[in-house]
Amino acid sequence: MTTRRKFVTLSRFIMMVVSSSALISGQSLIAQPAPRHDAAPFLIADRSGEIRLARSAAPPSISDSATVLVLERAGYVEAARGSNGFTCVVIRALAGNLEDPDLWSPRVTAPHCFNAPAARTVMPMLLKQTEWLLSGESAIEVAAKVKRAYASRELLPPAVGAMAYMLSPEQVLTASGIRGMPHLMFFYDKSQPASVWGANAAGSPVQHDSTGDAHAPFLTLFLPVGQWSTGVQARGK
Repeated sequence: MTTRRKFVTLSRFIMMVVSSSALISGQSLIAQPAPRHDAAPFLIADRSGEIRLARSAAPPSISDSATVLVLERAGYVEAARGSNGFTCVVIRALAGNLEDPDLWSPRVTAPHCFNAPAARTVMPMLLKQTEWLLSGESAIEVAAKVKRAYASRELLPPAVGAMAYMLSPEQVLTASGIRGMPHLMFFYDKSQPASVWGANAAGSPVQHDSTGDAHAPFLTLFLPVGQWSTGVQARGK
């Protein structure tokens, strides 16, 4: 698989996570499998292991001083208080597009390390959707709640400078086990098109997946990088 194809696969998954387009568009959720609300398959028994995995999203110079959240049965809780404004967390498939058949796949473990602007404005949607699903609400109910939360500004568009690291060599981004490539994510409101950044232009490293973005609440750009947070050269998988 070429690097370009690896990254396209990765970007489609992440776009699924951050856009939740079915939430905004009101598209049918019939394709989604019957909801299951057992949190157990998504929990990592070793809390220290989940903290380590979350921190692996960014280089130690950043993640060692970051706040860390871990998933418990009712949702995410703070496991370590940081000092540099970053928040590291392992995102599950539950934060993804509510129409996706892999929504309930426990295999997806995607460590993110959000900077302070993203932790305030991007991360909350991912965490709330996960928590609402685990509480027993259906995909349709969660879709309505997210839509109302954006309308009431309980959930906010990305703050200026919002970004996240996804450099973990242990990340699993799909139910089939694809790891993808290490990359940075940058979040913007939709006042300007992705082309302003040269996204997807020939030879440009800036990537944007428009296939799932038509109804997304914000624009997400991806920048692949050459190595994992450990410093090891990236080969993808």
